Amino acid sequence: MSSESVKPTPDPDENDLEQYVEEQLFSNSMGTLSDHVARKAALGDARRYAILYYLWDRGEVARKELASAIDDPQFDLTHHLGELVEASLVARTGTPEDQDGRQTFYRITHLGRQEVTSDVRNVTGSEPQ
Repeated sequence: MSSESVKPTPDPDENDLEQYVEEQLFSNSMGTLSDHVARKAALGDARRYAILYYLWDRGEVARKELASAIDDPQFDLTHHLGELVEASLVARTGTPEDQDGRQTFYRITHLGRQEVTSDVRNVTGSEPQ
């Protein structure tokens, strides 16, 4: 056995399982269970996840480029980008100096990068490039 002591996990209170998870996973974190669940919910849509992955792969991207990559006039890009922004996975950025100032640009956030990087590790079994 390891010389490390294992902290016993207390049984959750029958009436407050969410509080139990909050304390176990997020007590030493800046986030909360609600934040975490909101991020997972935002990623529950395949196209939103694809947008996040595209930003993970490309960095900062103009809205126009995202719309072109999706190539579906029925897809409500504004709504889905809003969901990703609200979940703190994507951020709107200022227009780069060498770009058209009328365009909106988006970039993946640190949290968004962590989500995709973790998935790449878990799905491929290798470190992301």
